[in-house]
Amino acid sequence: MKPPEDDGAVLVEGSVVDAYYKNGWWSGLVVKKKEEDGTYLVSFDSPPEINYFERKRLRAHLDWSGSKWVRPENKELAKSVFSCGTMVEFRCSFAWRPAMIIKKVQNEESFIVKYCDDRFFRFSERSRISVVDSLEVRPRQPPPLCAVGKYELLDRVEVVNGSVWSEGVVRGILYKGRYMVSIGKTKVASVQVGVSDLRPPMEWEDGMWHKRPKPKSNIYGKCYTRKRKRGQVEHNSDINDTVRTPTCNVEHTQAKDATMVLPFASRSPLWKIYETMEVFKKLPQSPHFSPLIESTSEDFREGSALGMMASFAGLLEKLRDMDKDVSVRELDSLKDSFIKLENHGFDVTRPLSRIKKLLALKDRQLKILEGRRGLDKERMDESSKRREAERKIVDVKLKILELQRQEAALKEKKEAAEEEKEQACRNIGKVESCARDLGEKLEDVEFDFETLLSAPW
Repeated sequence: MKPPEDDGAVLVEGSVVDAYYKNGWWSGLVVKKKEEDGTYLVSFDSPPEINYFERKRLRAHLDWSGSKWVRPENKELAKSVFSCGTMVEFRCSFAWRPAMIIKKVQNEESFIVKYCDDRFFRFSERSRISVVDSLEVRPRQPPPLCAVGKYELLDRVEVVNGSVWSEGVVRGILYKGRYMVSIGKTKVASVQVGVSDLRPPMEWEDGMWHKRPKPKSNIYGKCYTRKRKRGQVEHNSDINDTVRTPTCNVEHTQAKDATMVLPFASRSPLWKIYETMEVFKKLPQSPHFSPLIESTSEDFREGSALGMMASFAGLLEKLRDMDKDVSVRELDSLKDSFIKLENHGFDVTRPLSRIKKLLALKDRQLKILEGRRGLDKERMDESSKRREAERKIVDVKLKILELQRQEAALKEKKEAAEEEKEQACRNIGKVESCARDLGEKLEDVEFDFETLLSAPW
């Protein structure tokens, strides 16, 4: 039997409702009401989903019980930092992406979340649903209270790009609170943003937000002012003093190893600076640079060698700072770069050994993720089967109700027919009684008639 029309019942948190969604009515639960526009946030259990609905697209859910429609009692919603409908952020490589909690996966340390398409936590038709490890999820970071001039050169920040907050570094300060910022691991300023597009990086630990301590940076920064001349840049001398340089004394190597002759004269003062680098103290190098004899003219060989020394230090730093989400392609590219340096005499045994182990771990990770995706697909298939079975059960119940209604109607017709039968029987009795009386009268008339005929004249 079709449920009655919506009577405009008041909907509150925990109300069980039916939402008109994707061309059908789906049973869900009101998580909260959005006071700004009067919409309701409704969550669905199977399949997991959450979305905002206008009141006209909702109706109070009714269950058929005891031959009548009954509205179920409101459910008490669990309240926690990561309860259903909570706005959160989850880590994606070097960035934080906004999402909303749908539910926690039972017996697993993970959440089912729905991606938001902008930093204001709004959904669209493109919003995806995914399972995210709980270690990669944190509450929505509170908005920064930062005025113009708050950030300094080389400050670690997070910069918004669409809906994603990416890790970055302030590389330059412009006028009126605008900054040049590099994103991710790159050291080159790639975007110009305003202070509203930045926020300080914070850590979520033990249920509280903590400011991330400022690390000492080792990269050049630039400060731009409105008073500078065209093309003129003010360099921060304090920052310049912190620049780290490679460490390998090629001249000392020449004196120490008489059998190795470098294909150039080492005149640059940078070799002295290279000696101070920690990376070359930990991994001493004695490159021969012999391929430069054939590939590079004599005037450019020392510069090429200096570039390789810087590249070696940069590659080691890149390898050390890699994120767990690094791709196999990046590792292969890094491996190829070290092999090219090996051809020039660099000792790359330890970096290549580490890359080999990382590639083996990535292979295991990819296999595990593939297996997990298979399980997710299997779970979704079984959920679809369950929904289909539930739909069939509802159809059968409706057919049973229709048959019960038809049975009741037929019983009423049967009782009416039996009443008509009894009335007809009574009428037949009366007619037969009248017929007998008339028969007797007819016999009397016939007798009188015959008597009259036989009477004498």
